[in-house]
Amino acid sequence: MLFARSPPLPPAEPSPRPNDELRASPRGPNGSSFVPGLVHELRNFSFGISGSLDALEARFGRTGDVAKYQTVMRASLDRLNAFLDELGDYGDPRPLLRVEGSLEMLLREAMEQHQGRAREAGVELRLVLEGPLPPVRADERGLCLAFTRLIGLALGRAPRGGQVLVRASAREGQLITGCVESPGMELPGVDLARLFEPFYYRASGFGRLALPVARRVLEGHGGSLAAVRGPGAGVRLAFTLPALAPPS
Repeated sequence: MLFARSPPLPPAEPSPRPNDELRASPRGPNGSSFVPGLVHELRNFSFGISGSLDALEARFGRTGDVAKYQTVMRASLDRLNAFLDELGDYGDPRPLLRVEGSLEMLLREAMEQHQGRAREAGVELRLVLEGPLPPVRADERGLCLAFTRLIGLALGRAPRGGQVLVRASAREGQLITGCVESPGMELPGVDLARLFEPFYYRASGFGRLALPVARRVLEGHGGSLAAVRGPGAGVRLAFTLPALAPPS
């Protein structure tokens, strides 16, 4: 009696071990899921440290040798919270909510954020407009924050008695060009082509992601942001923005 021979079974695939990494799985960290959770957890730590520092100051005041440590801790917390803001903006950016508005008013608002710091540093902030600026269609919060960070960089490099200039002008009503500059804004040893890379520029007191976020915001508005050489060894942060087309 003849028996039909069954086809050979395919070789069994090895079962994954419990600790094997599933590289094809969508559960890996990405900007839309990982960064918001990370920022949330880090803010919890920051709030806890801040609350303990508040309690310490309420209990012992700010006198004696303790005061200098409190000042250092408070400054470190401020830098941590500023970095968390930048990390959230960089890793999980908000959608742009654009409305028609005035770029001049946004520039003035961004400068106003630094007036107190500028007075303490003995630096003058000046807005230089070459004629009226046409309206723009912009996410006001994001664009104002981008310019606030650019002005903050220039202010941090300006010498006492110096100036930070914010220039803007319109070309035939279609494109707005401008720059943020300071005669003292020199960046020795910095590759300007890499200035907007995350964590490349590490000046004391300035965020590690501020410049990349600012460029992303300008580009999201159809504009641009670049670092160019100014007079001498100075650096200008040059930007462009499209103007709102006039009604036909």
